[in-house]
Formats: sequence, structure tokens, C-alpha cells
Amino acid sequence: MRLTLSDGFRGLFAALFILWACPSTPAQEPQIDALADQIAASLSQAKLKTVMVFDFDGPDEMDALGQKLAEDFRAALAKSGKGLQVEDRSQLLELLKKNELIPANVRDAATEQWLAGQTELDARISGELSKGIGGLKITVYAHCNLKSCDRFYQFETSIPLTDDLKALIRGRPKEYDEFASLPRSGENGYSSVSCIYCPMAQFSAEALKSTLQGTVILELTIDQDGRPRDIKVRVGLPCGLTQQAVEAVKEWKFKPSTGPDGKPEAVRQAVEITFHH
Repeated sequence: MRLTLSDGFRGLFAALFILWACPSTPAQEPQIDALADQIAASLSQAKLKTVMVFDFDGPDEMDALGQKLAEDFRAALAKSGKGLQVEDRSQLLELLKKNELIPANVRDAATEQWLAGQTELDARISGELSKGIGGLKITVYAHCNLKSCDRFYQFETSIPLTDDLKALIRGRPKEYDEFASLPRSGENGYSSVSCIYCPMAQFSAEALKSTLQGTVILELTIDQDGRPRDIKVRVGLPCGLTQQAVEAVKEWKFKPSTGPDGKPEAVRQAVEITFHH
């Protein structure tokens, strides 16, 4: 086939037009990739190979955004080229399910330490979100998860708040909203639940040794039969006390709340478990 100068010019023009009209898509959050590379290098140097990434935490309205950025960070960490084995989010959800907890639980270091301590992972990673000047500040923490190791890493970055990310701030993942429709105990015509069988949580051996004291705050559903379920840790404590509080509350029995029609109803209730010597 003979190609004329005119044909070649038209082909070149068409190719240039395609490049102009369809530019390559840039990385959505290159700062996340850079942050993952930094932490991957630190973990690799410390010979920590298996890692779990928890959802990034921030104000309540950032729950969906924290989940999305943690997933992006998880993917960036896995492709960092440092040979890390990065657990996907399904493993985190299985760990929560095993402990009868909900995804919104992981909001403090004590709860993360308790959950990760049930695994054979080398490291655990969490992130904290806050609004910065002209964007979003992300602080990522990496902890060695081995008893023989106390290494800790902290890195920070900022990313611009694109329209896509702003939309996530206004929304929440389904799992965080599933209790929004439940009434609160003692409010809007629903009676307060009362405790029938609520034995005290016991100190862990580690907490006794360290003389640690404090209060664990949980939020839970009290169902129509007075049984607690869907436990959420709002404030945890180290040295195994979060676990002790959760395990104790699972065995509690309540007189259920009644609604405006006088029938038993499931309600959400905050519970404080105080440990003191």
C-alpha cells in the first residue's frame, strides 16, 4: 500500500489529537505512594515482612474517607517492591468478626494492639486524618507487632482535597451507618435499659503488674431480649484491659428498653467499665 505525504500528515495530526484529547491519567494520590514507599523501606530494613493496615481514623464525618485512603495505602504498600506481605481488608474484617466487634471499633492504639496481638503479623499500621491548610493531613504510624520488638515509625504527608475526596467526607460506608436508625436508650420515648447481670471486668495480669487504671468506654446494642451485641470500642486501654472489658460485657444481661408502644425494642447504649485498684 502506498502512503502519500498527505495521508501521513493526516495520520500524524490524528495521533496528536488523540494525545491532546485523552491525556494519561495521573496517579490519584502520589503522596500516598511516596508515604507507602517510606514505610515499606523502614519495615524492610527492620526485617518486618507481614503487615496489616487498619482503617485510617479521623473525625466521624471522615469514616468513609479513612477507609478509602487506607485501602489506597494498602495497595501502594503491596506494590512497593520491598517484598512485604500485606493483608487485605477482609482479614481485618474477619478479625473483628471473631471478636464480635464492628469495623468502626479500630479507633485507638490499644484496640489495634489487642486485635493484632491475636495474629502472627510482624507489623501493624494505622493512620490519622485531620484537616490542614488547603488539604488533608495524613499521619501514618507503623508498630512492630512482635513481643521481642518495640520499633515504631511515624510519617506525615498532605494531599489536596479533590472533589472526589470531599464527597467521601460527606458520606459514610454502610457499615458505619447500620446503627443510625436505632433509638438511644432513655431518649425520645424509649426507656433506659437496666442491668440485671453485669459482673465486673477483671484486671489482666499485665495491667496488674503495671498498676494501670482507667476507663474503657463501649457502645453496644441491647436487643429485645436484653443481650448485648455489635460492640464498638470508643475508648480503649492498653495491657489487655480493652479485651477484658469487651469479654465481660458479652456476658452481661439487661432489662431491655421499651418503646412508646410499651414493647421491648433494641437500642444503642454507651457503657463505661472502670478499672481501679
